[in-house]
Amino acid sequence: MGDKTVQNFGIAIAICGALFVFGGQTFAIWTFAIEETIEDDDSELKFTFGANEFEVEYEDDGDSESDDIAYDDDEECDCNDLEDFFGNLKLMFYALIVCGVAIAYFGNSGDLENLPAVAGITAVLSVAILAYTFTALPEAFEDETELFESLDEDPFFFVNMEDQRDGADIHLKAMPYVGFFLPVVSLTLGGLLVKPEWMS
Repeated sequence: MGDKTVQNFGIAIAICGALFVFGGQTFAIWTFAIEETIEDDDSELKFTFGANEFEVEYEDDGDSESDDIAYDDDEECDCNDLEDFFGNLKLMFYALIVCGVAIAYFGNSGDLENLPAVAGITAVLSVAILAYTFTALPEAFEDETELFESLDEDPFFFVNMEDQRDGADIHLKAMPYVGFFLPVVSLTLGGLLVKPEWMS
């Protein structure tokens, strides 16, 4: 593998980390929505979780409003569990940025002796980010809102469920957002660099 390719892979990994931390809601990591239909009246409550704040959108029969709430905004939200979760998650993404910068440096300097070790750390860190988000974010959200409990459902990262109750059609959706796929990219690139001779 050429040194330039290693450098580009490192830059891409660092960008993946930076996009989540600094990219705002465009690179949010998870979304949760409840759609409710009563006769001809449709309403939707949607949460989208970014690194530093979450967006709440409410739409009722064509009228909509939205608000961005920071996790550390005690006046708007008592979101200690979400604040702790995203504090930990951002530290993991910062570590991913450092790994990307280190890999880019190896490619720039041509000294690839430590590349497999750092690439391995990058891959493991990416898996840890994915696993931590998948398991801990729904639980943190549930601790704050108890919305899953109100629907007699366990908190899951991915849900696509339709139900009827109290004369209303309920559609519950929870799924990854753009930011969730950033560590997938870094995992792929880091995995390819663990044994760079495969691509030489």
